[in-house]
Amino acid sequence: MDDDGLIMNFAIPDGTQTFKKTAPKAGGLSWRERRAKFKLGEGAGPKSGVNSIAVAKRAPRENKGNFNKPNRDGQSKDKQNSEGSSGSQKRSHPEELAESKKLKFTEKSGEKGGINNTYVSSLFTAQTKGPTLEETTAESVSHQPSNAPLKDDSTFEGLGLTEKLSQHLTSSMKYVAPTKVQRAVISKMIDSQQDYFVKAQTGSGKTLAFVLPIIHRLMTEPDLITRLSGLFAVILTPTRELAVQIHAVLESILRCHHHIVPGVVVGGEKKKSEKARIRKGVNILVATPGRLADHLENTTSLDVSQVRWLVLDEGDRLVELGFQETITKITDHLSQHSRINSNKWIELPPRRVNILCSATMPDDVKQFGSTILEKPEMISIDRGSEINATAPDQLVLKVLTVPPKLRLVTLAACLKNVPLHSEEVSRSIVFLSCANSVDYHFDVFAHGGKTTLLKDVEENEDEEGDEKNKKPTKPEIVYSTAPQINSNSVVFRLHGSLSQQLRSATILAFISNAAANSNKHFVLLCTDVASRGLDMPNISNVVEYDPPFTVDDHLHRIGRSARLGKAGEATIFLLPGEEEGYVDGKLRVVHPKKGSLRIVKYETILENAFSQEDAPDNKTGKKDPKAKAGKWDMHATTWHLEVERWLLENTAALEKASNAFVSHVRAYATHIGLEKMYFNVKTLHLGHLAKAFGLRETPKKLGSKSGENEGKKKEDPRKKMLRLARLAEKSKASEFNY
Repeated sequence: MDDDGLIMNFAIPDGTQTFKKTAPKAGGLSWRERRAKFKLGEGAGPKSGVNSIAVAKRAPRENKGNFNKPNRDGQSKDKQNSEGSSGSQKRSHPEELAESKKLKFTEKSGEKGGINNTYVSSLFTAQTKGPTLEETTAESVSHQPSNAPLKDDSTFEGLGLTEKLSQHLTSSMKYVAPTKVQRAVISKMIDSQQDYFVKAQTGSGKTLAFVLPIIHRLMTEPDLITRLSGLFAVILTPTRELAVQIHAVLESILRCHHHIVPGVVVGGEKKKSEKARIRKGVNILVATPGRLADHLENTTSLDVSQVRWLVLDEGDRLVELGFQETITKITDHLSQHSRINSNKWIELPPRRVNILCSATMPDDVKQFGSTILEKPEMISIDRGSEINATAPDQLVLKVLTVPPKLRLVTLAACLKNVPLHSEEVSRSIVFLSCANSVDYHFDVFAHGGKTTLLKDVEENEDEEGDEKNKKPTKPEIVYSTAPQINSNSVVFRLHGSLSQQLRSATILAFISNAAANSNKHFVLLCTDVASRGLDMPNISNVVEYDPPFTVDDHLHRIGRSARLGKAGEATIFLLPGEEEGYVDGKLRVVHPKKGSLRIVKYETILENAFSQEDAPDNKTGKKDPKAKAGKWDMHATTWHLEVERWLLENTAALEKASNAFVSHVRAYATHIGLEKMYFNVKTLHLGHLAKAFGLRETPKKLGSKSGENEGKKKEDPRKKMLRLARLAEKSKASEFNY
């Protein structure tokens, strides 16, 4: 899609327009100025001859954390000071502002009020639509974990697993007991040849549920199975990261039985190395659909004649990303080349067993599964419901209704507020809608920090898998310190446009927990590529900075926390207005437990993060006792203005911000039809939203190119916007790099 193709309903000043300065109406001053004048007995009229800044300087500061309110003309006090007004109120010089100690920042004079002739608007202005959700009163409600290991007399050995495998799970891998889904699936898969739909909450142990029965039956085969015996199981996953993780789990389990060999093939890795591993022989193969289809077509040493299990993990994501056709080709190939001999391997199923696993089971997934699975049995332990999936009971979801201007600074505040641990790393995951937005926000928080580059990157190979014509790869940043959050934070990024080597290195560095990293806060900025199946330790908070495209995506995102019975916390950002209806319309359905969903004021988050004591006065050596409580809004404004100034000074960063904004708007337009009532791109305030990307003006990329429609009939802007939104929706998987 052309970045310049999306037309929105707004006009961008071209710099040639002139603006008539008008005097404020009577009573048009802010409430601070009117209150100060009232105390001085001068009334509140605009023609009293009292300078507003001087009055504000003399007025006592009794209220804490108040915002700058707009006057009756719709202008904020900050904008009046920057643009000026007629009559007795004159433009205040930066020196006068600094002396007033009212603001901690100054701007060079310009026709439009800011440096480089840019517009300046205050963060804290009254919104046309303020939040309507009432803050949830503090309550200590704790629920028993719904995805924790069982506390009854259930054991792995009691489910039918061999003693050798059971002891390895409990002693070496520290699994105390099976979970509900493991108890339900393992015992059935050990004895039957049935196909299964498996539906269970995120973090409930579905991977072990289908892996353990396969390993058990391979281990108990009378004729010893080795890597030369053939391929018996194929596991398909939607993402490379999940495939690598499942392969790591298999390697850990099979340390108790080295004869069985797992393998993995994913896009982005060297095909020559994968072919060599396949040629040596593997018994269980984990793969992404595209790469497996490639090997089935081009790798002659890949023999699938003895495959007895086909597992589709995260089935809903496989369908969402459009892998149905590829998976159908794979299953057809498996069926055509099947040469199962039940007399040779007596403990293995006499036919191929198909299993589809997911935390959610929408209709399109069931329909697709019915074409792959033969007379499947549904195994659902999600409170007996096969329709509505729910979040883990012990997870707490905080809902923040944040005005568009304040989104970026509130995100920074959320990350600043994460508590640190002296013995381990605190981890947060922030989900954004598109790759461009991930890259931009990574640069924002890493600005001024120390970066760590990917070392020993393997050289690329050509399309044939040969090592001819090698091209050296350029150094890539794995992570960086994040001084824009605090000195203890380290920021990572993950999305589908990064090289596979960088993606693997990023995951490995993020989950590391070396002693040298204690008392640190690791922050992973990512797209939905990290929302499915990944098991990461000690996730303090999952932040949905951009709302999910579906409520199922929401469940998978927050499922990175509160895994296997551990406590968890998640935060979702919503905009005032229609998006607030998402709480009662969708979120309360998947968070039904009392106290598991809480409405939190964004002002509280900002105050906790940006309240700070000023340095002692040089003359008296004393601190202002009211400084900490009263100036958090100024500190937040200063933080955001530093981001704006950095963009104005850095052309490359400004271009990234503009691209991120455009991609964000396009991604917003791709919400499914059932949720468009909450997320309608036509209701976005583009100017305020651009402010959250550090932009002082809405990028011209959202407008049409000059001369584009010359000689042609102009297309209605709103119709063109909707047409392009539909095109974006069709190409979502490739456009936004999940």
